Amino acid sequence: MSGQAFEVFTLFPDAVAGFLRGGLIGKALTRELVSVHCTDYREFATDRYRTVDDAPYGGGPGMVMKIEPVVAALEHVTRLRGPMHRILLTPAGPRFDQRVAERLAGVPRIGLLCGRYEGIDDRVREHFVDECLSLGDFVLNGGEVAALAIIEAVARLREGVLGNPDSAARDSFSLGDMSQEACSKEQGAWLEHPHFTRPPEFRGLGVPDVLLGGDHADVARWRREQAWRRTWALRPDLRPQRSLPAGASLYLVAQFGQVRKDMPDRAALLAALGPLAKDAGAELLVVAPGQRPGDAGVPRAASFRSLKDLVRELRRRHGAPPRLVGLGPVPGLPLAAGVGPLLDLLAVSGPGDLSAPMVLLLPCEGTGDLARPDANASQDGSTPSSQPLKGLEAAFSPVIPAARRLASGLAETPSMNDSSGPQPVQEAALLVAVALAELKSCRSTHLSELRHEQQ
Repeated sequence: MSGQAFEVFTLFPDAVAGFLRGGLIGKALTRELVSVHCTDYREFATDRYRTVDDAPYGGGPGMVMKIEPVVAALEHVTRLRGPMHRILLTPAGPRFDQRVAERLAGVPRIGLLCGRYEGIDDRVREHFVDECLSLGDFVLNGGEVAALAIIEAVARLREGVLGNPDSAARDSFSLGDMSQEACSKEQGAWLEHPHFTRPPEFRGLGVPDVLLGGDHADVARWRREQAWRRTWALRPDLRPQRSLPAGASLYLVAQFGQVRKDMPDRAALLAALGPLAKDAGAELLVVAPGQRPGDAGVPRAASFRSLKDLVRELRRRHGAPPRLVGLGPVPGLPLAAGVGPLLDLLAVSGPGDLSAPMVLLLPCEGTGDLARPDANASQDGSTPSSQPLKGLEAAFSPVIPAARRLASGLAETPSMNDSSGPQPVQEAALLVAVALAELKSCRSTHLSELRHEQQ
């Protein structure tokens, strides 16, 4: 016998065998990469009626599978084909997931015990199996469906079963950060990016342009971003809880345009932002082309004529380039709704160093109002993340009541991106206050700690 072996103990061996005749598992069986043997409990019943169940002690509805035929079947198969890792399939067991599948892929022989009725006499669980597993928080009529699901999930991880071995490595729930080849449990897992194939248009439904453009770097970037969006929108529990190092520097930067007729309004905005930055342990800086030091009450050391000058100064000051994050939606950048998605995105993209200084960039127009993205800009991630401002890596929308439905941009709809008039200074200050409060709350208490333990 070669390859991995599965022993299925069941009252319905034909149902199991019929399913296994098709698909990749059927081909793997033919090539002897995997073997599956089904054993019928009834073959080990001791009475003329082949009885395998009886009424439960203490009364109650239903019947319970007897211990004698189950144990006899286990012992017979062990003598015939050797010992195995014995798994009882029961809704009362720990949940089966991709981590368990990866562990079981290294086990040469696996026994799967399928129950029926109200289950198997619990003495089997206590003394005759190695572990229990459940597919989830629901109840099936028997364990056969669960056994087939486990065989599929485990066998496809064995070498040679899939035509392309990279398929399993890129599946949903695969380990490892998208920017790294090495995988570890501390990095969490991802949901897989969406897939498309021919035709390029069906009933007016198109394929993302980036997938048709032929630029492999753009495609890879788009897929990483989509996996990040999907995971944080649908399964944030798969990602680790990251934190900012206690010693990481934080800067709040108000970026103004060329207009200089709004100095009183700029001063009002900066007066509101100053205390917020100080309370969060951040330093307030200003980027304003054509603005003289002292205008709007800005000290010389905190005023820069361009973002490039500011980045150059912070690189000189810290010995490392800062991580630039836009506050509020920014066209062409992935939107992190909440500090968790933001830190995760920064950790898996670019240098991935959360200890580098972080710059929160607040784009301001005219009278100090927030710059708004084009209301018609695509929010479905159909184009790769371009860099609207060199060095800007992500957009950060803190979790405020008006934006709670935003999940990393996935749930965003055009109605959420209104094209209303300029927002007041108070709304800009609210955005900054919530953003800084979220970042302050995720500060690590240890200088060397870059993330909390995985959820």
